[in-house]
Amino acid sequence: MEELTTESVIKFLKTEGVELIGVSPIEPLLTDRRYKDNVNRICPSAKCVIVIGTIFPQSVLDACPENPRPARYTLDALYSEGTGYCIKLARFIEKKGFRAVLIPAYLPVEMNYETFGLKGDLNLKHAAFEAGLGSRGKSDLLITKNYGPRVRLFGLITDADIEPTPKDDIDYCRDCQVCIKSCPSGAISESGCDPKVCSPYAMKNGLPSILKFIKTLENESSPEKIFKKLRSLEIWDFWQALSQGSFYECFMCIQSCPVGKIKFGKKN
Repeated sequence: MEELTTESVIKFLKTEGVELIGVSPIEPLLTDRRYKDNVNRICPSAKCVIVIGTIFPQSVLDACPENPRPARYTLDALYSEGTGYCIKLARFIEKKGFRAVLIPAYLPVEMNYETFGLKGDLNLKHAAFEAGLGSRGKSDLLITKNYGPRVRLFGLITDADIEPTPKDDIDYCRDCQVCIKSCPSGAISESGCDPKVCSPYAMKNGLPSILKFIKTLENESSPEKIFKKLRSLEIWDFWQALSQGSFYECFMCIQSCPVGKIKFGKKN
């Protein structure tokens, strides 16, 4: 049986079609109590995190903000694609005799009044940075050399003691402030991105909006007025977001970044 190494993991994933692959040691990622507790619960003897990046097609993002639906649809497909890679990798690692646990890249997340559902079980952007896949930009997104922030990140914790991939010391953020100027919610500044400002705007049909809508029903004076609101287009939007599980409607920080942008219009 072939020994499990960083090289064998990368070879396996590249055969599956993955372009961005890195390995981060676990220690730098345990930056707070939540992360430590989560890792101890799901993989107590964890040694590292294998990080995978899938590419978000730029053409889809360029349709935003006029029509974010293609981006939302593609995002859902990207999460399925990345999860599929991780499941195959987990089976590959388990056959070598090691544990491998997927880190949720999106939903479900822990819901509590400390995080408000805005933090995952582990910070995959931090893991990708430690694994050498890129640097962090003003938008707080991972900025990669070839694709800028147009990637979705996935991770898998394992107790296999394989070598980390080298960190990349290059800062790919050009300090151009394009993401700051492009952010319609004003969530991005020189100090980073404030998720409490970003989330209500980017996820207009998420939980906060649903709760606000329910609150408006309490103020209605009759069942007829309540049912009228329940038949509104607002409910249609909630239903669609809940059915698909994709709540993002703003992608401007990802779309606007000039790093790795393709210049279309080349002649064949």
